[in-house]
Amino acid sequence: MRDLYRCLDGYSPQLLQGVAEIWQIPLDKGEAREMALQLADAMLAPEALAAMVERLSADARSALTEILQAGGVLPGHRLSLKYGAIRRLGPARIERERPWLHPEGALEELYYSGIVYRSYGQTKDHFGETFAVPQQFFEPLNEMLSPDEPTLDIEPIPAPPRIEPGDNSLVEDIFATLARLRQQPISIAPGHDDDSILPARPPDLDLGPRMVGIADAERLDMIWHLLWRLRLVRGYRGTLYPGPQAREWLRTSDARRIRATYLAWRDDLRWNELCHVPTLRCEATGWQNNPIAARRNLSELLALCPANTWLSLDSFIAAIKEHRPDYARPDGDFDSWFIRHADTGEYLTGFASWDRVDGELARHLLTRPLYWLGVTDVGRDENKHATAFRLTDRGYALLRRVRRSEPAASDEREQEDTGAIEEPSAAEAKGTGPTAEVRDDFRVVIPLQETIYDRYQLERFAEWQEQDDQKAVYSITAESVWKSQDARIKIEQILSFLRRISREQASPVVLRTLQAWGGRFGRVFIRRQVVLQTADEKTMQQIIQQPELRPLMGEALSPTRRLVDEENVAEITRRLKEMGIWPHIRL
Repeated sequence: MRDLYRCLDGYSPQLLQGVAEIWQIPLDKGEAREMALQLADAMLAPEALAAMVERLSADARSALTEILQAGGVLPGHRLSLKYGAIRRLGPARIERERPWLHPEGALEELYYSGIVYRSYGQTKDHFGETFAVPQQFFEPLNEMLSPDEPTLDIEPIPAPPRIEPGDNSLVEDIFATLARLRQQPISIAPGHDDDSILPARPPDLDLGPRMVGIADAERLDMIWHLLWRLRLVRGYRGTLYPGPQAREWLRTSDARRIRATYLAWRDDLRWNELCHVPTLRCEATGWQNNPIAARRNLSELLALCPANTWLSLDSFIAAIKEHRPDYARPDGDFDSWFIRHADTGEYLTGFASWDRVDGELARHLLTRPLYWLGVTDVGRDENKHATAFRLTDRGYALLRRVRRSEPAASDEREQEDTGAIEEPSAAEAKGTGPTAEVRDDFRVVIPLQETIYDRYQLERFAEWQEQDDQKAVYSITAESVWKSQDARIKIEQILSFLRRISREQASPVVLRTLQAWGGRFGRVFIRRQVVLQTADEKTMQQIIQQPELRPLMGEALSPTRRLVDEENVAEITRRLKEMGIWPHIRL
């Protein structure tokens, strides 16, 4: 905010005379700077501001309150849409018409009274024309008008006939995807070893009955984006694996995991809901929207709603249009998006199309991504049309916390998943977590709350069977234990893990059987190897006499044949070429 003297210093003598007339201040004619100094001194006199505010119209006081609620400055287009624009008048017309006597709207009234000034600058996600109160007026105006925290004043409605509660299924499905990738890595297009270019979602990433939420195409794409955005996956030589951040995401508390997932969605520039609204068709003509701004601004408005209270979707969207019509367009430009209506093909441009574009985007965000994230419950009528929503208790706490303070960047070191079942933390060792049941029928029943990392480790040696919103059921089989041992997990680790999660109440039958199964492993080895064959014994002797090649050679099968590990083939090939021996490779 500028100093009042600097604000008036840019006014013409005609405007200074107009401000003085509105404030009922006698002003001597002279140089503009001298007039500005005299006027500013008079405007800062005791009781002068209070008297001026008393003379403002109700609309002008309302506009001034909105500016104060925003910290003293607001984008010009947002005020113009609601309170009218300021006419562009030249000096002669200003002197002739004296617009301060008959302002066309509340914004002109504030401007010509000198209580707000116009400038160009940055306000959050907007750069352009702004209106602000002078620095010396900010505190006194706050005391006079006492602007409350912004509210939307939406009346609650009765519970709708059909209720779809938001839950934690999105996080559960991300977890299930990571568990699947650890057991069965899948192929992706080459050149996507990092997230600089996001590969298309592979069709074989289907979880089948393991998926807790709906297998909606948009939801599956959103999960795919979140896996990369959270750095939970990584590509390596055309294969997708759990990534370096997966372990930390799984080990953190449920609340922090939900918050991290929400923030990853909110701030993802490459995920654009506007292109998923079913009634809209975005044309690729080079224009761009800002999906992050839309999600951030809508979330801020949503945080003003009460928790666990049903609200009409139409009423909430109407409140957005009144209080924050530019939530999806921080620059206030309603003409640059090239969007057609999906059914009619009609171009939807200008503020007149707000309900069908910006309004439908808000409806989509509330009833799909935010619902999938567990932030909102969705209410539907008898025809299954979404008509209402409410903030879940978890969503309310999440939005309010994020609104108060943004998270600091993490300085935690990235840690790879070693594959082993890890020793518990001190808190886990004391038995502060939920208790799992390890039953005689080799089934493990484990609560969902605060156990996602334990379940991730449990899936190293047990098979998922089913789950509801409270618990998951796994089955320990000879096949699943053999797979875990083949992945270098020891029986002792499995036994220790089961004792811990059951608080030393694991079935003795299961523990004894696992101990017995452990003796079956390691008596036979099966591994893939490659045969290196030479044309004669002399060539083989020439090769094995090389000190760089000898350690890479395996067991001799004959004077002209040796086994070599598949992982050493590339290095052996390179060194043979250096010797002048060009191998014929058929793998």
